[in-house]
Amino acid sequence: MTPRIEIVEYDPEWPDRFERERERMREAVGDEVLSIEHVGSTAVPGLAAKPIVDICPVVEDMETAWRVSDLLDEREWPLVDERGDRPWIEHQRLADDGQMFNVHVRPRAAAVENYLLLREFLRDNPDVRDEYERVKREAAREHPDDVAAYTRAKSDVIERAKERARAEGYEDRIDR
Repeated sequence: MTPRIEIVEYDPEWPDRFERERERMREAVGDEVLSIEHVGSTAVPGLAAKPIVDICPVVEDMETAWRVSDLLDEREWPLVDERGDRPWIEHQRLADDGQMFNVHVRPRAAAVENYLLLREFLRDNPDVRDEYERVKREAAREHPDDVAAYTRAKSDVIERAKERARAEGYEDRIDR
C-alpha cells in the first residue's frame, strides 16, 4: 500500500539533509557522476512539498547510469524501479532520522529536461512557484491515495512552467 500523499510547509532543513546525503552518495559513486543535484519541490525554497528529498545523480549516458545504479544498490540505496530502455532508474533510502530520499539516476539531457529546468525556473519565479504549490495542494486533496492521478493533476502547470523556462533561455543557464 502506498502512503497517503501529504504536502507540508517548506522545511529549511531540506537543503542540509540533501547536502549530507550528497556527501554519502559521492563516496559511493565517486567520479561516475557529472553532478549530484537536489531536485523536486524540496529544492525550491518556500515551496510546500511532500517531505521526501529528491536527488538526481547526473551521468553522461545510460551505460554509466546502470553502473551508478549498481553502486547505489550495493550500498544504502536499494533499487525500486527501472523502466527498460528509458532513462529512468529509481532508488530510495530511509535515513535513521526518518527522512526519505528518492534517487533518480538520469543522463544529463533527461536531468535537464525533467528536473533542472523546472527547479531553476521555480526558484526565480515566485508567482509560478505559488501557482504550482496551489495545484499540488489541490491534487493531494483530490488524489491522496493515487500517485499517478496526483502526478497527472500537476502535469499542465509543470509543462507550462517548463515551456516558459525554455522560452526565457533557462536551458542555456544550466551547467551541462
